[in-house]
Amino acid sequence: MNRSMQRQRSLFALSSQLFAVVSCLLALAWLLLPAPALAAEKPVTIEMKIEGRGAVMLELYPSDAPKTVAHMVDLCKRKFYNGILVHRVEPGFVVQAGDPKTKELKPAELAAMSDRKKMELQIGAGGSGKNIPFEVNDKTHKPGTMAMALSRPRSDTGDSQWFINLEANHQLDGDYCVFGKVIKGMDVVRKIRVGDRISSMQVVTKKAGAKRN
Repeated sequence: MNRSMQRQRSLFALSSQLFAVVSCLLALAWLLLPAPALAAEKPVTIEMKIEGRGAVMLELYPSDAPKTVAHMVDLCKRKFYNGILVHRVEPGFVVQAGDPKTKELKPAELAAMSDRKKMELQIGAGGSGKNIPFEVNDKTHKPGTMAMALSRPRSDTGDSQWFINLEANHQLDGDYCVFGKVIKGMDVVRKIRVGDRISSMQVVTKKAGAKRN
C-alpha cells in the first residue's frame, strides 16, 4: 500500500513537473510569435502658406517617422512657424526653414545678409528647444520630399528646422530622416527665395482629389 501511494505521488510530481515545463515552452512560443501588424497610421496633411508666393500642401508620414511627425504637428498647432523666414535656398538642392530667430529680421535684411553675418548671428542654428531622436526609414530624398535638418548626419539633433528637396539628393539617404513630401504646390516651392515669410503652417483635412506632384 505504501509503495502504491509512493508511486502515485511520484507520478503526480512528475506530471506536475512536465506540466510546468510544457507551460513554460508554450509561453516562450507565444512570446516568439511575430506581433500582429498594426494598422498603418493615416498621413497627416499640412498647408503651408508663403507670403507673396502661394500655398503648399504637405503630406507627412506618421507610420515611417512617428516622433518626427508628432513633433511637427505639435509645432504647427502651436503656430510656431507663423512668421518664420526662409533662411536657406540652394538652387538645385534644398529650401530650408524653421529657425525662430528669423522672426526678428526683416525679409529684405535676411535676403541681403552674407553667410558670414548669418554665422555671426547664428541664423540657421535656432529651434524650439526640444530635440527629437533620429528615425530610420526607407524613404529616399526624391524631389519634393521633406526631411529633418540636423547639425550632423544621423544624430538626435532634429528640432524645428526642415528642408524640402528641389532635386533628387540621394547622397543624403539614410543620413537625414525623410518624413513627408509636397503633394501640391511644388511650383510654389521652386519660387521660394531667402527672406520669404511663412505666414502659417496648419494641420488640415486633406481635400479629396488633391493632385500629387
